[in-house]
Amino acid sequence: MPKILFILITIFLFSCDTKPDINNLKHWTYEIDYEIENNDSIKPIGRIKFLRTKSIKDSLRREVYNEPWYPSMSFGIYNISDLKYCEENSRRTKFFSSCVDPNVGGDLIINQNYIFLNNVVCLNCIGTENEIDFCRPITNKILSELNLTTSSTLKDIDREIGIKIKRTE
Repeated sequence: MPKILFILITIFLFSCDTKPDINNLKHWTYEIDYEIENNDSIKPIGRIKFLRTKSIKDSLRREVYNEPWYPSMSFGIYNISDLKYCEENSRRTKFFSSCVDPNVGGDLIINQNYIFLNNVVCLNCIGTENEIDFCRPITNKILSELNLTTSSTLKDIDREIGIKIKRTE
């Protein structure tokens, strides 16, 4: 009897979906924008948006918006020569955000000669039921692991990201 009980409990525990599959790249896609309208003197060379393709169960969002929730996060792409501007922009985004941590944007990721700056003040990434950040683990992994040593154009960056995840058609 104890052996059967142990087997049943083990099967039950393995069958429970206790933690969402947040680090699976297959549930993500990206869009890249080559033409950016910007009135600042320093302009991004492009913009990238990461979008989850498999919805996340979030009862509060479902109740409020009456639709499934798909976390997303976007970044302006800058040359490393614009580092001071990006750092100031990141600080400003965090300072003026009306959101509380961990929903505050302003993320800054540096990879070789490029800066990826999120200047959205309130992110669409954090689950309301469990406070899990569904975007940052994925975006940080993708952007920090890119091999951009030979990349010199936005098209090169697009191709490198496309090796990791599928681009939205």
